[in-house]
Amino acid sequence: MSKPNSRTLDKALDLLIALGVDGGRQSFADIAETVGIPFSTARRFGAVFESRQLIVRQKAGRYLPGPALLEMAEGMPRRSVFVAMARPVLMTLSRNLGMTAHLGVLEDQMVTYLCKASAECTPLFTREGMQLEAYCSGIGKVLLAAMADDELGRYLAGGSLVALTPNTIIDPDRLRTELALVRTNGWAMEDGEVVPGLACLATPVTDPSGLIWAAISVSGERRRFDARTQARQLASLKAAADTLARLPVTLSPSGAEACAAPAPE
Repeated sequence: MSKPNSRTLDKALDLLIALGVDGGRQSFADIAETVGIPFSTARRFGAVFESRQLIVRQKAGRYLPGPALLEMAEGMPRRSVFVAMARPVLMTLSRNLGMTAHLGVLEDQMVTYLCKASAECTPLFTREGMQLEAYCSGIGKVLLAAMADDELGRYLAGGSLVALTPNTIIDPDRLRTELALVRTNGWAMEDGEVVPGLACLATPVTDPSGLIWAAISVSGERRRFDARTQARQLASLKAAADTLARLPVTLSPSGAEACAAPAPE
């Protein structure tokens, strides 16, 4: 058997991906036509896919992802793949600035920490997978500022804000003003609002369309955040955010599901 050229392999993979995404809605012939493969060629590819259990026949002309394909997908969930790819980016950020770096998303109106990297000798209380109130964290402020006005209004009306420290912003009007500033600046600062003496600086992570769906931050002692060092910290954060935005695997929701607004220019 002759060795397939790269174009043949590309077409075979295009067909397999299309079959997996379709989930049995269209006929095999229609999918082959959409991909641009002659039906006779597509049938040969399909026979190999079926023999390797990459697809299974649902009924005549309809196929579903097979056990081999499902096993590959379930072996490492998308979130785990994304975090594994993001971790070196956060480790570099942490080492460059000598502070703890976090990557977080908004889930159920709370910040979920997906990834944490620390070059500090004294670890912070945060851990991967934990949740923190959005209104009092740098990451949370970035993600709240990215909300549409009506969604932000529902968040602020959802219940009283609890003060974790004397610095915590609990007045909805004052918080709305701060979030407007975050939206204008493109970054957020948390100043001892969770733990006295601890601060963090956060910037958004966008998808290719410019939607903000996550944020990254660096945290450390408040004295380490001043006008002299902030420009370098922001530059490092934005460079890391740009790298994350270019990763081939993302957790960004579709445009219809996204809660975020376009990133500031």
